[in-house]
Amino acid sequence: MPVSPRRPARLQGRVFRGSRVVAQGLLTRAELRSAAWRPLFRDVYADAQMTVTHRARCAAAAQWVLPPRAVIAGRSAAALYGAGAVADHEPLDVLVPSPQRFGPVSGLVVHAGTIAATDVALRQGIPVTGPTRTCWDLAQWLQTEEAVALVDRLAHHHLVSLPRLRSDALARVRHTGLETHDAGG
Repeated sequence: MPVSPRRPARLQGRVFRGSRVVAQGLLTRAELRSAAWRPLFRDVYADAQMTVTHRARCAAAAQWVLPPRAVIAGRSAAALYGAGAVADHEPLDVLVPSPQRFGPVSGLVVHAGTIAATDVALRQGIPVTGPTRTCWDLAQWLQTEEAVALVDRLAHHHLVSLPRLRSDALARVRHTGLETHDAGG
């Protein structure tokens, strides 16, 4: 009869760094590879009995995977704001400050760019792009229809205002040196 995997109480229902629990003697490397634990990212595991949501994966990535000053962004940020749904198994969008090199990392879609202090917020304890920056990234990274739908949901939740988005977008475009033609409306 097969032996049930060992599940220390301290790790039940939790996400944790594998190397840390091995160093502490809570699990061996072989036990970590058992059916009791599910790998989320390299060296980051979750109790296999817990439901691992997109939000839980965002929190784990922010705590144990992302480099300093990197943030959850794009569709993942919109989902954390309650303005979109991302399947629990889908990759997370993250934004890493340029010219910092990071990735590739399985389970993450890594984007690089300038991140101003005003672009960053905390959402449920997770560093995430603020709603306005999230809209900008959605417009850059997604097909038009999906980006418009997510921006509309962020506006519906009163997280952004369309006049403010318009003025911020024009400022960003001018900052990049692109020519704009204001249609006035």
